[in-house]
Amino acid sequence: MAVEEVAAFRERARAWLAEAEVPGTPLALDERFAVHRRWQRTLYDAGFMGIAWPRRFGGQGLTAQHQFAFVDELVRAHAPAPIGLIGLDVVGPSIHAFGTDVQRERFLPRLLSGADIWCQGFSEPGAGSDLASLSTRAEPDGDEFVVTGAKVWTSWAHEAAWCALLCRTNPTARKHEGISYLLVDMASPGITVRPITQMTGDAEFNEVFLDHVRVPRANVLGEVDGGWRIALDTLGRERGSYTMRRRVELEAGLADAVAQLRTAPPARRSHPRVLEEIGRAHVALRVLEAQTRRTLTRMLDESGAGPLDSVDKLVLNDAEQVVCRAIAELLGPFRVVPQSRPLGLDAGRWVHDHYYSRAASIYGGTSQIQRNIVAERLLGLPRG
Repeated sequence: MAVEEVAAFRERARAWLAEAEVPGTPLALDERFAVHRRWQRTLYDAGFMGIAWPRRFGGQGLTAQHQFAFVDELVRAHAPAPIGLIGLDVVGPSIHAFGTDVQRERFLPRLLSGADIWCQGFSEPGAGSDLASLSTRAEPDGDEFVVTGAKVWTSWAHEAAWCALLCRTNPTARKHEGISYLLVDMASPGITVRPITQMTGDAEFNEVFLDHVRVPRANVLGEVDGGWRIALDTLGRERGSYTMRRRVELEAGLADAVAQLRTAPPARRSHPRVLEEIGRAHVALRVLEAQTRRTLTRMLDESGAGPLDSVDKLVLNDAEQVVCRAIAELLGPFRVVPQSRPLGLDAGRWVHDHYYSRAASIYGGTSQIQRNIVAERLLGLPRG
């Protein structure tokens, strides 16, 4: 793909965003969800969703370079990301890679437009980091599976129409070999969703209880008992795609913070502590930028998910927490006053981001698990 073509696409996206009615980001979760869902539909109608996906499934038939260029322009225009990122960046690519044509045609266009929001039913109360120990069971019954179990930390489950659910379909097989990947209608009888309030005050995480939920065999993604390979693909895409997007968001956030600091009196904005915290954030982002150059190369090569995705996640975890902590530190006691603007900084925004960043080393696989993957699969070290 010629560089000129991607540059022309970037200019078109930039011009469209400059004219578009870009919504803000309300702090109230319900309002944020509704606003960003409408925004996703606006992007879809304008031809900016599924940029690198085939036209047959609702995409634009362009390349990953075009997709990354648009994400960059979206963030720099201070426009919100589409609300359906679990579907767009995580579940959707796995459906495209492993699904049947019927599944692709059924699920992908609605996923792109925001008509269907997806959640990811992976973690369980007793199987978070050790995901292969999951106990949710799917027992065959004719043309259906009957699913019983519980999931936890399921983002947007209370708003989702569909769930990518990992279940144990062969309890006698080795734990990695008896798992299937089901596409579950969240309106199915027997599903109960209970939101969990986080330290940010939001309640986007949920517990999900499944009591004899019937799922058609046609909704198995890939082969029965072959779900572990697809789960690894899903997790790898989550780490790689999210790393690319989040780096740009952190860069833009830090630029905003520096611009806000410039409104403070010179003696305060040039205080050594201020310079130290901003410098620390810049260093973390330069490290992340260097790592994402390699990530981009892998994604353009379409090499698929792999252990290098764990390196991405570790570097991103560190950068996200360092940047958010550095800005929050400058707020001092004003952290408890969301409406305040010490040193020109928006306290409410940065306190929220700082709290949320504490989970970066947990969600999507803990840092300890990522280090184990790096040690065993990249360095060839023996299990301890």
